[in-house]
Amino acid sequence: MAFADKIYREEEEEFVKSISKSLDVDKEELKKIENEIDRVSDFTRACRETANRIQNKGDRNKTLDLLSEMITKDKIVHKAEISALQIIAEEWNMFIDKN
Repeated sequence: MAFADKIYREEEEEFVKSISKSLDVDKEELKKIENEIDRVSDFTRACRETANRIQNKGDRNKTLDLLSEMITKDKIVHKAEISALQIIAEEWNMFIDKN
């Protein structure tokens, strides 16, 4: 999510580091993941594929909590971040469009 708007802000970086630390992801592995994300050309497809790897309902709920917190870390909500969250919610059948 921090990469959705192609701008990786300090608040987001610190949040990602804290989550990574709690999940025992070392700095080298985190850097590798960040580089991989930075090379993604089709962000929508990457969101869908990543979302579909998460099958456990508890993991999905935790992911939504963390993504929601990430979106607001820099006190600015970007359209790309909302779009990414919507894509994930659609994949998990958790999106309601009230048009």
